[in-house]
Amino acid sequence: MAKIMFPKAALALMQNMRQSNANDSSDGGSSFTTDDRCDSSISPSKDGSFQYPRTQKEEECLRKLKEECRLANISASDITIFRFACFHDFNFDVARPAMIAKYNDPRLHLRMDDELLDQFQNKVIFPLPGLRTKNMKHEVLYFYACRHFPATMDTDLLLRNMTYILNDMSLTEQQCRNGVVMIIDLNHFTFKNFTPESSNKFFEALQQVPTKVETTIILNGPRWFPKVYRHLFKKMLSKENARRVLILKQPQQLQNHLMDGCEKYLPVEMGYWVDSTEIVEDFVDWKRYNEFSQ
Repeated sequence: MAKIMFPKAALALMQNMRQSNANDSSDGGSSFTTDDRCDSSISPSKDGSFQYPRTQKEEECLRKLKEECRLANISASDITIFRFACFHDFNFDVARPAMIAKYNDPRLHLRMDDELLDQFQNKVIFPLPGLRTKNMKHEVLYFYACRHFPATMDTDLLLRNMTYILNDMSLTEQQCRNGVVMIIDLNHFTFKNFTPESSNKFFEALQQVPTKVETTIILNGPRWFPKVYRHLFKKMLSKENARRVLILKQPQQLQNHLMDGCEKYLPVEMGYWVDSTEIVEDFVDWKRYNEFSQ
């Protein structure tokens, strides 16, 4: 099998988007309730991606945030400002204190150092390059929970792993607007794979990173999982984020929420074709190349 190179994955995505636009089927297959911002306001650019014009509210929020940064002598990039504004729905009164408090958070400026590189080799959380949801908007990352053992492994380092990916999926205005979808695969998941403390850290980090997680899809849960979710995990989520959790009864239902041909992008852990080792190695190599060339 040929290795999955990330620049090629981007090309495959553009081709899929063009096919999706040409087919112009319908949105009936998607269960996501994210705002498509009206058909008339969306126009595909030359590379096939969707372009959203800024509204007056958005422009005003961004202008105020930039002015706040100037007055407070805060060196925040335009995309950082946009990321916080978008995450808080362009509500200036909410975005301002959040950005001032967290714009310089080391977790938002992670690099692929040796420690993080070693964590990625565990293949617990990694992106699925080229894969999108049914509406072709959301990028997807994958969490194979049975590979993490809180008693013997560093949960904080795992969260750096996750945050690094979320940062990488928030590099452009379009990515910030679209948000991401996380697949949590609980195949072979046992009580050894979580503690209340580690789970609380995970859900707290997932909600604090300024990247919109539009939907968290949970599949292959053991029989006891629904009860544990209701009495433990769900209480760790805000009401809004709890509404964004989708628990599938059958793993085959996942195809109802992903783009056509998704099988070509899903990993062997899920019984499909892509070698997760190659995904991780390509992602790490691509990011290290970018970081060292800057």
